[in-house]
Amino acid sequence: MQRRLVGRGHVDWIATDDALPEHPSVVWRKRHLPKVQPRLRVSSILSVLELVALGLGVGIVPLFLTNGRKDVVRLTPPLGDAATELWLLTHREAHHLRRVSVVYAHLAATLTLP
Repeated sequence: MQRRLVGRGHVDWIATDDALPEHPSVVWRKRHLPKVQPRLRVSSILSVLELVALGLGVGIVPLFLTNGRKDVVRLTPPLGDAATELWLLTHREAHHLRRVSVVYAHLAATLTLP
């Protein structure tokens, strides 16, 4: 496995497997760091975040997932060409339900994007 130089040392990369081949983090890494082969491949972005938080390597995750977490450190400014929209969807027959509207109101009040 190839390790990529970050700062003064080499680190292992953690990335999604073939389950998310078009995810902005995968596209960005392949465009900007084409020689990097992740040491660990997982099936979700949340898994990338949790393995990074455990100190097993570096990875690319959406910034909103890291808000309030003290167990991860941002190494770069936001990756502009890896930006994506955050969508919150519900079934049209469920949006009027009280529990759904409460969750939506909570997310709208607490999610902040840089």
